[in-house]
This record gives sequence, structure tokens and C-alpha cells, in this order.
Amino acid sequence: MSEFEDLSFDEEEVVVDQIKTKTPAKSKTPAGKKVSVYFQSTIGPNQKQEKLVVAADAPIRDIKYTVGQIFGIPPDEFHVSHAGRTCDPDDSLSNYGVEDGDSLLLIPVSTAGA
Repeated sequence: MSEFEDLSFDEEEVVVDQIKTKTPAKSKTPAGKKVSVYFQSTIGPNQKQEKLVVAADAPIRDIKYTVGQIFGIPPDEFHVSHAGRTCDPDDSLSNYGVEDGDSLLLIPVSTAGA
């Protein structure tokens, strides 16, 4: 008996193709067209670029959360921009014509007037 057998999790177990997972089905990446894109940070002195494969129809809000984790920036402190257009968090990448190899910028939220 290992020390980990006594651990319990609040998430419900879901069986997918005979594989048990702790991730609820509703929060999984949507199945559909995937695109390989570059996310480039314009925030702070540690500007860097990361390549990610994402679902084209995934909500920008979900992508911002993941990218924020990678770059160490809270999602509410930046916008995602593609081809000069700021992407709406409730929209998806496919609505902005994002294709394989495209670059998306992480731009800081404006604090004008503060």
C-alpha cells in the first residue's frame, strides 16, 4: 500500500475510452482543427516567445489562462492581439483568421488615466 492511496480528490472521475481521468469532460480542449502558433510577450524586460498548438475554436479566455501560466502573467493583465486586432476573450482564434505559424502578441492592459 503506497502513501498516495489515501489521497482523495474533489473532482469527479470520468472514464474516457477505458482511461480514468480527473479532468471533467467539459473543461477539455475542444476537438477540432488545431493550429501551431507563436505567442510573443511584449510585457516587461523578459520578452520571450513560445510556440503552442491550440484548438482554433477554443475560447480566447481559455488560451489566455494557459498562456498566462506559461509566461507568468495573470490573464487579466494582458490582451491577445493578432494582425493588429485585439482578440475578444469570448471569441475564438478561428474568428480572427489565425493559421499555422502565425504570431500572436501579448500586450499589456492599458492603465491610461490611472
